Amino acid sequence: MKRTTALIATTVATIALTGCFIPEKFTASVKMASDGGYSYQYRGLTAFVPALLEMQKSKSGLSSKQEHDLQLQTEKLSKSPDVQKATYTGNGRYDFVIGGARKPGQSANVLDAFHVFTDKEGLINITSVGLKPADKAELQKLGLQIDGKLEVTLPKNAEVVSSNATSTPTFFGLFGTYAWKIGSIEERPMMKIRLR
Repeated sequence: MKRTTALIATTVATIALTGCFIPEKFTASVKMASDGGYSYQYRGLTAFVPALLEMQKSKSGLSSKQEHDLQLQTEKLSKSPDVQKATYTGNGRYDFVIGGARKPGQSANVLDAFHVFTDKEGLINITSVGLKPADKAELQKLGLQIDGKLEVTLPKNAEVVSSNATSTPTFFGLFGTYAWKIGSIEERPMMKIRLR
């Protein structure tokens, strides 16, 4: 038990807010400027996978010591760049508010909910990080209920090269945003943008 508690605490302390977290109930947005700079925000309940795996393995909840250790990690998580709020809500879940701005060409990866980067062709990509089949199978066993929404607002000089958005701006692209309703780990937002 001590070893598991130490492992959970060490994992939380060493993460860079990627890989160990799965967004569960969240809203996220990206607002692109005409020069390729952008701002982003993520708000939501986020599962810490090592804690969920421990609960599944032990067939019970986390011990009070494990819960306490995860609670203590909120201060360290709050020191990560762009983390505006990190609150431990219990049962291996954190409530995050993460936001920031990037200059043209700078990338951002927010809890693997979405990743913004410029590829070799100069296209701006907004996508979630893909999971390996084995990782997907493990996460599906945890029974996570995902309920998320991602919205992307583009400037007038943006050309959408490809997108799998579930809704798009109306009236010749003048009103609204590109949006994705995300209900499972299988659903991956993808968009490629060229600025004219």
